[in-house]
Formats: sequence, structure tokens, C-alpha cells
Amino acid sequence: MARISEQLLAFEEDRTWIEENLEELLGKYPEQWIAVKNGQVIASAPDFESLLSIVPDPAHTCIEFITKEPLEMVL
Repeated sequence: MARISEQLLAFEEDRTWIEENLEELLGKYPEQWIAVKNGQVIASAPDFESLLSIVPDPAHTCIEFITKEPLEMVL
């Protein structure tokens, strides 16, 4: 159980890092998917499938789409 907690905490830290660095990321990776691990972009690609094919451990990596457009969520 401790391992899962550590993984969730690391994921949340990477998600927060993306939020805090969004402007810089928008300049480097506009309209792209990025993979972040330990506060570093480890891969980027214009489409999700391409990104998944190059990320070594996508299940344990924070993956986000970087865009200036507000994202709409349908619940």
C-alpha cells in the first residue's frame, strides 16, 4: 500500500509541476502531448498514440495535453 501512495504522490507532484510551468510548456510544446516524470518532460508528441509508443512506463507517468484552449469535460 505504501508503494501505491508513493506513486500517487509522485504523480500529483508532476501534475502540480505542469500547472506551475504551463506558460513555459506552452512555448515549447504547443498543442502537443507531454509525458512528465520527476518534474521533467521526458517525451512529447503531437498525438497520444505516438507519445504512448515512446514513453517507457506510461502507466506511472503524468501525461497531459498542452494547449491554450480551455478544455471542456463532459461528465
